[in-house]
Amino acid sequence: MASYRVMNLVLKNGKIVNQLEKIHMNVLENNPVTYIYYNLTKRKVYVGETNGFSRRHNEHLCESNPKVDYNEYTNCLVIYSNLFDKSSILDLESLILNYMIAESDTTKFLFANGNGGQTELVYKNKEEIVTEVFYRLWSNELHRLGLVDNPNIAELRERLLFKYSPFKQLSSEQRVVADEIEKDVTKRYLIEAPAGSGKSVLFTNLAFSLAEKNPSLRIGLITTGNLTRQFNLIFKSIGLNGRLTVKTGSQLIVDAKNNDKRFDIIIVDEAHKLKQHYRKGHPNARRHLKEGDEEITLLEELTDGLVLLYDPYQGIKPQNIRPSEIRNLTKDYKKLLLRQQFRIGGNEDFSGEDFLKGILYGFQLSDDETFDKKVFKDEYFKIVDTFKEVIDYVDEYSHAYPKKTNRVIAGYCREWLSNSGKKENKGKKMEELPYDWNMDGIEKRWNSTYEDWVKKPNSENEIGSIHAIQGYDLNHSGVIIGNDITVKDGRIVAVPENYKDIGGTPLKETFSLSELTEYILNIYYVLLSRGIDGCAVYFEDKSVEKLFRERVGL
Repeated sequence: MASYRVMNLVLKNGKIVNQLEKIHMNVLENNPVTYIYYNLTKRKVYVGETNGFSRRHNEHLCESNPKVDYNEYTNCLVIYSNLFDKSSILDLESLILNYMIAESDTTKFLFANGNGGQTELVYKNKEEIVTEVFYRLWSNELHRLGLVDNPNIAELRERLLFKYSPFKQLSSEQRVVADEIEKDVTKRYLIEAPAGSGKSVLFTNLAFSLAEKNPSLRIGLITTGNLTRQFNLIFKSIGLNGRLTVKTGSQLIVDAKNNDKRFDIIIVDEAHKLKQHYRKGHPNARRHLKEGDEEITLLEELTDGLVLLYDPYQGIKPQNIRPSEIRNLTKDYKKLLLRQQFRIGGNEDFSGEDFLKGILYGFQLSDDETFDKKVFKDEYFKIVDTFKEVIDYVDEYSHAYPKKTNRVIAGYCREWLSNSGKKENKGKKMEELPYDWNMDGIEKRWNSTYEDWVKKPNSENEIGSIHAIQGYDLNHSGVIIGNDITVKDGRIVAVPENYKDIGGTPLKETFSLSELTEYILNIYYVLLSRGIDGCAVYFEDKSVEKLFRERVGL
């Protein structure tokens, strides 16, 4: 027996033109339903839920300032089931919206929905609603009607547009932070949040909610260069691209100064990548910074309200403002925390929080050893002996799960010989470029691009650097801990001659081995925090491997 039923209502100037039987009239008047208004020609969609559709439909038609004129919709699909209650119809609404957002760059749908501010829903038959209602609905009725382009749920789940959807239900922890900021947008906030704790979901959700509730609010949004396109696609799909444009820090500062702009609030995702003046930095990233300048102070000059979503262990180069300096600059900010781990889920034996704590302790970035060491004995994590084994690990999962995102990533311990921008590589085809890695009889190149690298067709054959992977998720990650670190007198230290990121090395006159060591170890923390389902690690320097094993209990 089917676990749900659908009614496809035909609308003309807002009126239902179907000849409805009494049983269907009863459903529309009395049953909890999830519904989808749509106009395929104009590519407009609205997803809702209600305990009485007939009443709600009339309320929509009487709205004084709707985002979309409900008279424009040509159809409304109503989904009903004996499984439904208030929680399940809310959850189904959220699922439909989030997956529709995931393919909005293809379908070009414009969503008229607001941000309901949902907190994560837990109810008794949640799994049944997801598998027996949503999965079937998505691949059957919604696909047949043209509301869905890709019926493959698993494939869509891997897309960044899905992961950062502003319709995601927030955890109770995220909701507390969002509510605190919305109460007073004129304050300054430092949200400390480790890798995988949902910074970017909070970023899109908070921006959308503020824009919707305060139409006149001037909102500035900042993230890293490799993610701006994805966020701008999201805001375009909900019709807010005129009000919400995501830029890098330097782009927003330069644009604001050139056009005499001021904001009511600026929200910064990945705030650990905000910059300070650094002579060796990329010209585009330092043209707005004079000696002694840093971007936090420049942003404060543009706004009263400032939100920094920040992880103290993800600053990876001298151009980033150092954690000690950020602590000093934000000493008067309201401090809030996100701790829950969403990327590395763990299981009943360990948590994602345990894993991150263990990584920090294993690499001597933290002295906190209050983590469950079972995490490193679980099948999630393994240390392999050779370069070939880490390549094979990812290759095996890529063949077994071709729709998943599995990649090899590494510390910046090899020169980027294959850089197509180099003078000696001009005009060469990809296959003619030199290899950057040659070990165990295996030749590999670095990532050929930074933006959306993991989604590029050839990325499975390349090795990703920190600049291509920061901010992204992988299913299974193969991580190479390079020879740019070693152990001396019981401490992990950098090996400067083996660290090849030209813009990542401190200036000679201010060179500090401890500073460089911190940057490199932060890179490895980021690389090791990418895997959702599994992580294999190869250590080039066996003294580092030995110390790490001892500290995490292997």
